[in-house]
Amino acid sequence: MKDILIKISDDFPEIFFVKGQRNGKYPYSHSMLLKDTLIDTGISSGFLRKLKRKIKINNVILSHWHEDHICGNRLLSQANFMAHKEDIHIIEDISKMYEYYHVSNDPEQIELFDAILQGLRLKNTTIDSILSDKDIIEINDLYELQVIHTPGHTKGHSCFYEKNSKIIFLADIDLSSFGPWYGCKDSNIMEFEDSIKKLKELQIEIAVSAHKGIIYGSSNIQNQLEEYLKKIYQRDEKILKFLSENSPKTLEDLANKNIIYSTYSEYKIYEILAEKIMIKSHLTKLLKENKISQKNNGYILS
Repeated sequence: MKDILIKISDDFPEIFFVKGQRNGKYPYSHSMLLKDTLIDTGISSGFLRKLKRKIKINNVILSHWHEDHICGNRLLSQANFMAHKEDIHIIEDISKMYEYYHVSNDPEQIELFDAILQGLRLKNTTIDSILSDKDIIEINDLYELQVIHTPGHTKGHSCFYEKNSKIIFLADIDLSSFGPWYGCKDSNIMEFEDSIKKLKELQIEIAVSAHKGIIYGSSNIQNQLEEYLKKIYQRDEKILKFLSENSPKTLEDLANKNIIYSTYSEYKIYEILAEKIMIKSHLTKLLKENKISQKNNGYILS
């Protein structure tokens, strides 16, 4: 168990970082455990079975609806499941994922997405408790876990802040080198910016990222949140460099140019689909900021 269950702080011995398979790399993620309460189930089926043999998990909190965070739900069917109200409809009906990921009738897209969902053995999950911003989840009279609603990645994406220890589970505001991801139907780049700024107002001593791991130190966490936020602005600048004042560029012209992904992986079909959605979000933002204009079904510098 020592290889996946790691104590975060000597002062709070019942709060653990739970390591995901492939070091939390997609299609898996890291989790956090507080006594009998697990946040997210995407560590992999094998790792989750190991955890169940050691710990009786009575409660599961889901940070959002994405497959790499809920794929172990079926192994904890007796637990009480909690999630933010904005994400429940997809967790309870995973067929909606095709719509929310903008998977079209393209056979290649469908084949890839079918393979991902079937490989993870994803199942519908009934949510027992509905969460909202600032709710407090009390855990065995030891911990007070505050819901921090942080939309942008998904509409209901939430972080969870333990008020006594000042430990936070950041979920997919993950402080990874890739930066923020906002490539589905209920993503919103401007809400994502606001969510990062909201987290910067908290006194955080230790942060657990769903894909990066444990980050220690309040100033270090503040710096990493700021760098993470800057990724959005850096992508703005990349897009602006592709545009000119006279020759309009369409969304298709900007796609597959590594504006978001520096390299594509085995999920390239899906990554390019998500990249187009994310670039479209930047274009909407840049239009609002009057940095670009529309011309002949394309975009030019203002």
